[in-house]
Amino acid sequence: MSVLLPPSSTLPPATTDHPSPFIDLTTYVSQDALDKLDICIIETLKNRLAIDVETSKFTAENMVHADALEFCDRDTSTWCVSDVFVPYSGNDDFRQCRGHRGDARTWRPNKNAFEIPGVMEFVRSLPFFTSTGKVALIFNKVGDEGVEHADHELDDLVSEFVWIRTKSSNKQFYVVDNETGEKCFVPSSGARVGWFDDHLRHNISPVTANEDGGGCWSLRIDGRFNEKFRKIIETEGFFGAQQVPQEGDEGRGLRGVLAAQQDGPTFLQRENEYISDEEEEEEEEIP
Repeated sequence: MSVLLPPSSTLPPATTDHPSPFIDLTTYVSQDALDKLDICIIETLKNRLAIDVETSKFTAENMVHADALEFCDRDTSTWCVSDVFVPYSGNDDFRQCRGHRGDARTWRPNKNAFEIPGVMEFVRSLPFFTSTGKVALIFNKVGDEGVEHADHELDDLVSEFVWIRTKSSNKQFYVVDNETGEKCFVPSSGARVGWFDDHLRHNISPVTANEDGGGCWSLRIDGRFNEKFRKIIETEGFFGAQQVPQEGDEGRGLRGVLAAQQDGPTFLQRENEYISDEEEEEEEEIP
């Protein structure tokens, strides 16, 4: 396994052991599978009007960052005792949504998944997860500059996902090292599969035309890491700053949070235990 490094013009001094915010997982995915995915995405973006796929806007910092083609729709009925989840606030809805991003019961394959089966076939072939949830293709037009942003600031959640750029996409993607302020770019050539902590700010460089004159894209797949890859990310990962220590992180910050998420985010585990206790009490009260 290799670690993705900043461009040579911004490499830190040779004497430093400072890690990159990327973990490169490309070698764990077959080149044949990545090539097939590349062809599938190119054909999808070329013919998306003809095959009637549904797209949406991908927003960040209340601005449009990119267009998105979602392959799953959210079903919140599994989040609560009743069939309808009613959030206490917008923050509560956001927190619950982030916590369930890797939950296969929450994210159900939609029309796009059936119209473009090659993407979900690729997702099912990946070695990283015990289950997968939200899947989205994020694409930008020529001239787009994106929006630098962090996905969330939750102290008790580390996102479990992989970021994939296929070989025909020229997306120049970076994550900001929160310790040095440096923009660390994914190497520009070839297909890449990786992980980064999305507490860290990230964005793209302005998009230039690829060989076909089009824009660029990447695929994000959220899930629940299996034991092997949870340990790899926990050990090798570069994490953002945790503002408030959390129960169960064993004093290891966000690294400890990820380690404790083997059965899902700990805050969801506690809430589920609370709901189960309430249900037991209600059953005991029934005459």
